[in-house]
Amino acid sequence: MRIRKFFAPVILLAVLASCNPLKQIQTHQNSMQEAYDAGNYNQVLVAFNQLENYHATKESSVKLDYVKMAAKSALQVEKYSQAEELLKRWNAESDDFEALKLLGDVYRQTGKTDKEYDLWSENFDRIESEEMKKEIGTRLFAIEMEQKEYDKALERARNMPRMSDPKIVFLRVEALDATGKTEEAREVNNALLKDNPDYKPAMEWKAADIYERAEKWYKAEMSEYNKNPEYTAYVYLKRELKKISSMYRQARDIFEKLHQENPKNEKYIKYLKNIYLRLEMREEATKMDMLLDNQK
Repeated sequence: MRIRKFFAPVILLAVLASCNPLKQIQTHQNSMQEAYDAGNYNQVLVAFNQLENYHATKESSVKLDYVKMAAKSALQVEKYSQAEELLKRWNAESDDFEALKLLGDVYRQTGKTDKEYDLWSENFDRIESEEMKKEIGTRLFAIEMEQKEYDKALERARNMPRMSDPKIVFLRVEALDATGKTEEAREVNNALLKDNPDYKPAMEWKAADIYERAEKWYKAEMSEYNKNPEYTAYVYLKRELKKISSMYRQARDIFEKLHQENPKNEKYIKYLKNIYLRLEMREEATKMDMLLDNQK
């Protein structure tokens, strides 16, 4: 009988503790924190779900600290859909820039480019760090280039600090070229090659640009000469052809270097074949023909 009397209050306290809302919330919160500290991110999400369910029954809300913890855990285990929803919630409940940064990372990881672009366009003025502004501005520029919004991209580039990443600088070259600003594209590309002499996309663009200009000039001079093939016109043509040949040689030197580094690139072989023919280097042109045949 005395044993029964001793255990009755203990059982009652245990029942009361299990019914105590604060105690239950603390239990779930402690479980989350312990799992997070141990790097057990899946368990964090399980405990968070339990915490959410408990709050739903009480029509209350989970504290923001635990929403943050769950969002970061979802990112760690690459549960991007859940991470996106939690980060949106975090962002809605606070003015914490970290939520935006992580949400932008989620959109980038999952290829949701439109969402990423809208997120940063709407919140660009919230960025305080100049380094971060440069990073995000560069990302917006790259997206605009992907979407062929060249005018937007160029306007953004004008308002950004000087770009140093050759990939980004070359995107500007492509935007200038696509919008008919060829002279400016040339200037930017030459400056890029001055700082990065072996950057292949810029080398290729320069060689192709020189070749196309030489071709256009050559065809124009030949067309003019054929209209009036007199001696005076012939003398003038020879003088101009020397200048044009110099351009072909410039393009040839760059394409030969590119071809040496990437001998199977068909584009380089075709350019070299045409250039060799213009320079009357028939043996070299034949070799390029053979290479093209071998690739069929």
